[in-house]
Amino acid sequence: MKRLVLGALCVGAIGMLWPAAAAAQTCGPTQQTIGWTQPNKVPISNENAVRWPTDGSFRVAYGGPWCPDADQVELVKINDDGSNGEAIPAQVRIRTPFTLVTNAPPALTLLEIDPEPELEARGDYRLIVRPPEPALEANREFVIELRTRGGPAGDFPDFEGIRNVALDGPVCGETGSLQPADNNNPACPVPNLLRLLVTFQPLDRADVAYIVYRVSSTPLDAEGNPVEDMADNTPIPIQYENGARDLFGAGVPERQVRIPVPYYPLGRIDCFSVRALDEYGRERRGDDAEACVTLNPIHGEDCPRDQCSEMQCGGIPAPNEFEANPPIPGQMCSNIGLGGGDPDRPVPPVGQEPEPEPGETDGGVVDGDGGVGASEGGGGGGGASGCKVDPAGDGPGAWPLLVLLVPALRRRHPQG
Repeated sequence: MKRLVLGALCVGAIGMLWPAAAAAQTCGPTQQTIGWTQPNKVPISNENAVRWPTDGSFRVAYGGPWCPDADQVELVKINDDGSNGEAIPAQVRIRTPFTLVTNAPPALTLLEIDPEPELEARGDYRLIVRPPEPALEANREFVIELRTRGGPAGDFPDFEGIRNVALDGPVCGETGSLQPADNNNPACPVPNLLRLLVTFQPLDRADVAYIVYRVSSTPLDAEGNPVEDMADNTPIPIQYENGARDLFGAGVPERQVRIPVPYYPLGRIDCFSVRALDEYGRERRGDDAEACVTLNPIHGEDCPRDQCSEMQCGGIPAPNEFEANPPIPGQMCSNIGLGGGDPDRPVPPVGQEPEPEPGETDGGVVDGDGGVGASEGGGGGGGASGCKVDPAGDGPGAWPLLVLLVPALRRRHPQG
């Protein structure tokens, strides 16, 4: 349990020193894979193609170590003959969540491509991403073509936030929520971990993205009471999720996100939240909702016999405090500017977005960006797996203030 406090102190120190130092995982892929995009990658004439708001940003998620430069990301207007036209000035923000378990499957890094001028209504645009070491030939030049709507998006909608968090199924079994240590690869040891299932209802808005936080982790004493003075109450961003829309008139499906968490210590209470992001990456909704799960001891006499056989119970290890590590920050990359865009353009507070000058536009929004109805928009899906190298970048990120922000949350009942 003392290790949990040490973890909280380490994370606090990392937040204060960012970007001077970053912990790194010990192994991982050396090539990049494109995971999901906003808008989705379909032919521009496809009836499922998104019609993007003129003031919306674009998001591309990728796996593997890579800090992009201005030559590897391009946003252009499409000419009438289909060729690349003028380059659109834009800011690209690169964001990577934390990893809670050493060498566990990493979350995807997010590229936010934010045009500085407002795009033309009903115009055609092409976004090109060129990873330097693509794992797949299809990702060598990843091209997204899109058509804009007749105008900007409306107000940012309400979002309820997280609905539930629980163990992802029974403890035992090949697909059980307890994943035993994997030391088959000595260069990439994965400690014992538990897999949780975070549930939320996405909005019918393809342009809205989401971020999952672990907002606290509190150990329990022998009687099952929270030890509040040993709690880690630092919000940790652990996964981005793409947007969604109602394709078939049956509503947007509920989203379930699998999250690996440390096995040590047991018991404890882990709490999570899901927040909706606007075009600037600002958290606009969901920060007032929180769901918690109680992780009780499951080894020895506490083994759940309704989920595990006697032989399986004998194989469940006791939590090992030496397997616990503080959350590991993702790779840190500098913002970049495309087509003369300003990489250091500040993100304005909500309600203080810049007004366009006469004869030009700025790409800001009045009360949130992006958004399309049931007949427009779209989003893809994907993920990454395996271990990951988290190299330190050479520039500042926006995460220190985000990570150290401790919101007032509405707590929902813990679930076992």
